[in-house]
Amino acid sequence: MVTLGLIGRGAWARVIGATLDRLDGVAWTSLSGPGVAVDGVLIANKSRDHLASALPFVEAGVPCFIEKPLATCLEDFLRLKAAAEARGSEVFAGHLHRFNPAAEAFCAALPQIGPIQSATAICGNGKPRSDTSVIWDWLPHPLSLAGRLFDTPAEQVIARSLVGGACPQHVTATLSYQGRSFDLEASWRAATPCFQITATGPEGRLVFDDKADQKVMLHRSESCHALPYDPEPPLTRELRAFVAMIQGTCPNPSPLSEAEAVMRSLDAIERSVAAKGHLIRANCPA
Repeated sequence: MVTLGLIGRGAWARVIGATLDRLDGVAWTSLSGPGVAVDGVLIANKSRDHLASALPFVEAGVPCFIEKPLATCLEDFLRLKAAAEARGSEVFAGHLHRFNPAAEAFCAALPQIGPIQSATAICGNGKPRSDTSVIWDWLPHPLSLAGRLFDTPAEQVIARSLVGGACPQHVTATLSYQGRSFDLEASWRAATPCFQITATGPEGRLVFDDKADQKVMLHRSESCHALPYDPEPPLTRELRAFVAMIQGTCPNPSPLSEAEAVMRSLDAIERSVAAKGHLIRANCPA
């Protein structure tokens, strides 16, 4: 039996708890902080509290699952990374769509459209938050898949706040990956929830639409057809992977080393917004 602690009382924490209830060999308890012996801990409270909640467990060597965003600024992420490296702790980045079977099918089909020339993503809902901006709330989702799309970190960013000023509620950003663009848009003012990524190559287009009935569509020449994918819920697959990591049956599939490119891109987007759309270099240590 694997015993987990769950920190968080919001809607998503309740979804995580309900999902854990359906996993064999797993028991869990609500936590407010250290003090109870557990095999691992899941951090799913307010974004601004992720670092403070996770650090005591990371420093104690307890495996941690941290919901996106891992932190709400690059400096806090680097503190987390340093603590994990110093203690040799496993930190699992909660990037849900890395475990979404439809997103996996989308990524697996990318070779069918040839080398990626460009991509776009649009995401959002109508639920503004008080603990961060839409940058850190929504953009981790497409950026967590950018490595599969472009196989290299972003080099530079241009971003603008359309609503909300320096703490955007609606933002656009263009990231450059060796001359290939990834155009992003995220909004808390969307009439309906949306998350769609379109990748374009010389042989066609591939679309992943997480809110559609058929989530993966391949467009080539005059044809368009749906691609199959496993129906397992993404969160179930993600939490099973975290438990397997704790049990030692698989390595960490969502490590900080891969999450760092996402965090540096988010930081560059935020800095470009603050600079009113000036070009900012990304993924370069300060």
